[in-house]
Amino acid sequence: MRRVAPLVLFVVSLLAGGESRASDQSKRLASRGLVEFHASRYAEALHLFDQAVAADSRDAHALYYRAMTRERLGDMDGATSDLRAALTAQPDFDEAALELGVALVQTGRFQEAMPPLEQARHLADQDGQASLFLGIAQLRLDQTAGALTNFQRAAKDPKWNRAARYYQGVANYRLGDWDQADQHFSAVARESPDSDMGREAAAFLARIHQGEVANYQIYGAVGFQYDSNVVLAPSNGAITDQLAISQQADGRATLDIGGTYVPWRNDWAQLLVGYEAYQSVHLKLSQFNIQDHRPSVEVAANAGMFRLGLLGRYDYYLLQTKSFLQEATALPWVAVPEGSLGRTEVFYRMRRRDFKKQVFFVRDSFNHAAGLTQYLYLNSPDRYISVGYQFDREDPVINDRRLNPGEFDPNSFAYDGNEVNTGLGWSLPQAITAETSFFYRHERYAVQSNGRRDDEYQVLASLRKRLDAHLDLTLAYLGTINNSNNVLFNYERHIGSLGLEVRF
Repeated sequence: MRRVAPLVLFVVSLLAGGESRASDQSKRLASRGLVEFHASRYAEALHLFDQAVAADSRDAHALYYRAMTRERLGDMDGATSDLRAALTAQPDFDEAALELGVALVQTGRFQEAMPPLEQARHLADQDGQASLFLGIAQLRLDQTAGALTNFQRAAKDPKWNRAARYYQGVANYRLGDWDQADQHFSAVARESPDSDMGREAAAFLARIHQGEVANYQIYGAVGFQYDSNVVLAPSNGAITDQLAISQQADGRATLDIGGTYVPWRNDWAQLLVGYEAYQSVHLKLSQFNIQDHRPSVEVAANAGMFRLGLLGRYDYYLLQTKSFLQEATALPWVAVPEGSLGRTEVFYRMRRRDFKKQVFFVRDSFNHAAGLTQYLYLNSPDRYISVGYQFDREDPVINDRRLNPGEFDPNSFAYDGNEVNTGLGWSLPQAITAETSFFYRHERYAVQSNGRRDDEYQVLASLRKRLDAHLDLTLAYLGTINNSNNVLFNYERHIGSLGLEVRF
């Protein structure tokens, strides 16, 4: 046992000496790397910092400068990893905390960015930058009031004053404080008119001065569509012939105009009223021309971590020039923002349909639906994937009359429906956004239908190109396949559309 102690001490001394030599070697290599870094020879600097970290993996400064080099070379993931390692090796390394927080904001990881940015505010000469990026993270997480406080703090630093005032304008804009937003955006646009920030401030000012955010919006769209199955004729050719259905495919022009007005709002809620009119004009099948008039009212409010709303809508349809259908809809909803991760939406919808033509009385009904959709952001809200589920029940309204021979029993259209859906949204270069969705529904009908079961598959895809601040061009496709064990309800439908939309 007496021989063991000297041996242990010898090994420990060797290890300690090895660590000291490794640390000295790491510092020498890091010093040479800094020379290359400041000369903007980043590839050479990275090679030396790699050697320095290999010599001593806990050298916080070698890790920090390797992170700065990786950031210059566009390797944000590598930079983030090195900054985390530097803070693990030296927890009070506030400069590394600042750079880590900035990198996390720039890569859309806003919640993760907040603790290191809070730590970085201990640096008296970097408080402006830390407060600015902390405010940006809070703004992206819908913590607007807290973000505004940090932007006000950042504005005291002359180096970050202009950026802080721009983001103060954004925060005030979100809070509905148009006068304060106007002041901040005007200062930025005046002092830096040719910068990206100055141009964005000018765009915000245009919207404020046009009254879009304050009170109203007017919009309109014209389009052309090709519909492969206007009348939803069954896919079975023999039945189609038997029913004497022809000219299923047709083109149509569409016109959609409308507007919204905000008669009341405060810091946490607003009331929105709107009206929309739609008209379709077919090239051949003019008997299927539809006109719709749609007034609506919606109240929306912020309630802590929730956003709540209630939408009421009324549609009155004309088929050609004759009354066809009236429809009332009530839709309460709840949205839960989840910062940079995404959002969750839950809704309930009640719809009452009342047909004006006797032949359609069998389709008078109440429909009750409830659903849940989860959106997951891919670094930003305009890049997302979504998954959802909806249950709905169709309850026919039985009119007090006897059925004529050959008429359907209204109860045969009662069903329970289950739907799953998924979607993808993506922003592309040249101000183009793309969206696509897939829906699958299974409908189980009442016993009066003789056991009818339907499976519906639907695909929706669209491309939208922003032409200027008010004008969009859209290209869209809608495809539907309905498979039923009752051949009368088997059909396919494909609709392609090209439209031009304008908003003021």
